[in-house]
Amino acid sequence: MKKGARITCVVMTAVILLLSGTARATTFRLVIGAGHPVDAAVWVTSMRDFFQVEIKKRVEATTPHKIEWVEAYGGSIAKLGEVLEAVESGLMDVGDLQVPFEPTKLMAHNFPYFVPFGTPDTVMASKAARKVIDDTPQLRQVLEKKYNQVYLATGTVNSYSLVTTFPWEKVEQLKGKKIAAAGPNIPWLQAVGAIPVQSNLNEAYTSMQTGVYQGWVMFPDGVVGFKLHEVAKYYTFTDFGAISTVMITINQNTWKKLPKEVQAIFLDVGRQYHLVQAPLGVAKSERSVKTMKDTGCTVRTLTWEERVKWANALPNIPQERIAEINKTGMPGNVVSAYYKNLKADGQKFPREWFK
Repeated sequence: MKKGARITCVVMTAVILLLSGTARATTFRLVIGAGHPVDAAVWVTSMRDFFQVEIKKRVEATTPHKIEWVEAYGGSIAKLGEVLEAVESGLMDVGDLQVPFEPTKLMAHNFPYFVPFGTPDTVMASKAARKVIDDTPQLRQVLEKKYNQVYLATGTVNSYSLVTTFPWEKVEQLKGKKIAAAGPNIPWLQAVGAIPVQSNLNEAYTSMQTGVYQGWVMFPDGVVGFKLHEVAKYYTFTDFGAISTVMITINQNTWKKLPKEVQAIFLDVGRQYHLVQAPLGVAKSERSVKTMKDTGCTVRTLTWEERVKWANALPNIPQERIAEINKTGMPGNVVSAYYKNLKADGQKFPREWFK
């Protein structure tokens, strides 16, 4: 072949490859959402401001593809307790499942709730929970096999404590009081004679204002984000523990349409999500405590002796839940694994759940 013909052939080949690459470039329009509103909930803010932004930026910088996000936050497509099904059906491509609102289907994924008085350190809790998920393939596999979705990320809410419309110092003073909680933490209340009320943050303000209940097991930024400090002026740090309630997944059919290099970006950003979200949560919690104090709320810390008393009043929830999870065919040892991860990081418990 003559030199000129060879050059022409090489140029034509390059053009064909370039054109074929361009033809394969795809814009993926994905619906992302959550049951909670974006500005009141720092974990949802982090979905919008980090997760979405980082994926879009990296996909467009390193691949020929583009991502277009369609936001469906604040329950505009799926309310709390509906996101698992919305992602499963494809009504939503990416969503925050909020595991406490799926106590039956995702019992095993609620493992941080089953270690009462866990760490109040949100960063520690997020790393401990992510490690359990990474080390337990069944937690990811059941999402794929039963619920048609792929696990991407975990997020953590700040340490649960107690906001009330009345002052209290001793656990005995909670007896007979109606206090709201989000499912898995209801046993914490029953143990001290409080009357638990299943509820969610979207209805908390009105319920507290009208006396449906007199308190909420809630973290500071949840209190301020949903303006509960306007109707409940007493906040007590009980340090029930920071809990990884956030689980971000993607519909499996959508996932299979994404090129491998795009999938890799989703997974990598998902691994980074808790490392970004948890510190932002801590900062928001600190600002929220200041807001409560500035607006006339009484903020106090429950004594260690009262926490020990409360913890000892509980049944052995970790051991009970391990047995219950095992009966479902899932590995109950996720509970003890989480506990061990916290202990390894130096967490001190008011009660030793495993001896």
